[in-house]
Amino acid sequence: MKIIAYGARVDEIQYFKQWAKETGNTLEYHTEFLDENTVEWAKGFDGINSLQTTPYAAGVFEKMHEYGIKFLAIRNVGTDNVDMAAMKQYGIRLSNVPAYSPAAIAEFALTDTLYLLRNMGKVQAQLQAGDYEKAGTFIGKELGQQTVGVMGTGHIGRVAIKLFKGFGAKVIAYDPYPMKGEHPDFEYVSLEELFKQSDIIDLHVPGIEQNTHIIDEAAFDLMKPGAIVINTARPNLIDTQAMLSNLKSGKLAGVGIDTYEYETEDLLNLAKHGSFEDPLWDELLGMPNVVLSPHIAYYTETAVHNMVYFSLQNLVDFLTKGETNTEVTAPAK
Repeated sequence: MKIIAYGARVDEIQYFKQWAKETGNTLEYHTEFLDENTVEWAKGFDGINSLQTTPYAAGVFEKMHEYGIKFLAIRNVGTDNVDMAAMKQYGIRLSNVPAYSPAAIAEFALTDTLYLLRNMGKVQAQLQAGDYEKAGTFIGKELGQQTVGVMGTGHIGRVAIKLFKGFGAKVIAYDPYPMKGEHPDFEYVSLEELFKQSDIIDLHVPGIEQNTHIIDEAAFDLMKPGAIVINTARPNLIDTQAMLSNLKSGKLAGVGIDTYEYETEDLLNLAKHGSFEDPLWDELLGMPNVVLSPHIAYYTETAVHNMVYFSLQNLVDFLTKGETNTEVTAPAK
């Protein structure tokens, strides 16, 4: 069968080639994202594979329908950038990779947490300024003495709980759809109680519309003075302006942000203009108690391999069996 892949990163190409050789399928890949123009390259192919944070717009699905292509397999988890209504309208079926490597993201969240607890940003800032003596004055906190609130107990959240618990932390969790049974490593609490009790808040919830700004000014008001917030999940979960205000006031001790709220707009701007201009990002980047990263929490060799292999297998399942166990359906109106 013939498959075309979009948004191919340099690190993925070896796995694309390896998969095509192992399976005997025809695979053509492009670094460009899938949009209303590049979708034309898919004419004559059986299915599409893609990875991007930019939108999958209605025009993409219209053209897929026109070309007789019924299946799109994305290499990541999130589908908040997919025009689900258009997808349903044009009869396109979608799959994702919900668990390519939960450990990759959970470990990254832990890394940011430890960095902030030990004030490493402040230490590095003073060393860069040549003040060795002051660099040794920032007393840290031990993770084992903290209460960690994990928002979302899916694949990634459960690994994060295990890691934090391994350091001796008390772990509480919130999930609107809690797991059944006993949970010796943590206890479920309400969202309000999680905000009130946690020293560290670690987000692992989806970027669905109802979760937009789930951490807003009201949430920050409930938090302990000196709380730390970590977001390796989705860009829309935190009100960035409210977060900045609480950093400046000292209410927040620090934040780790791998999924920046305005990253989609920034990526589009970068593609169109070849530059990255965002005063809010620049302000956060200059703060020693903020850890920013460009949506790379997932980025390990294991995760990249699995994203390519799992997503392509999903597409093969669609094409050969008419179904895959990771299909994402458009919600009914």
